[in-house]
Amino acid sequence: MKSIERIETKQNYETIKADALERFNDIKYSYECLAILIGLDTGLRVSDLLRLKVSDISYNEDSNRYECKSYIKKTNVSEHTTLISRETYKAFKTLCLDSGYIFTNPKTNSLFTRIWLSKRTNLRYGFSFHTLRKISAKRILEVGTLADAKRHLAHKRISSTDAYLKVSEKNSLDRVSSLYN
Repeated sequence: MKSIERIETKQNYETIKADALERFNDIKYSYECLAILIGLDTGLRVSDLLRLKVSDISYNEDSNRYECKSYIKKTNVSEHTTLISRETYKAFKTLCLDSGYIFTNPKTNSLFTRIWLSKRTNLRYGFSFHTLRKISAKRILEVGTLADAKRHLAHKRISSTDAYLKVSEKNSLDRVSSLYN
């Protein structure tokens, strides 16, 4: 996969997701691909993602949704719920993890590190793992509001989300201009 220049587009989201799903089947890449899939869906910071437990990902029968519950260390949110896709859930279930943390190295029985994951995604894909967080939030913004993106990212202030996603006045006016034509 070639390096991605403007990562914020829906096309790039789909390209990254398809590539991660394809590479997931190779055991050498399964953990990094699962991290990419969960990162794309949830927008979690890499440190919060790597602390996910097997019990944090589940299918909610009442709402017919696949959910990821996480603890957000930076903003001290004790139970942050985001959604994941059916494909991501199937990939997660394929690893047949019994319990404990999802991102435990089977050879050493210790957690994978941020450096390990960042190096792997940067070498293979040409972007930092943090970019997935922005892609995820911009996808939310395509169908929802800035408040939805704020909740998705677990930001404390909407001004943080606004600055993070670079929601400009021009972009905002372009989106609502059809109301005035």
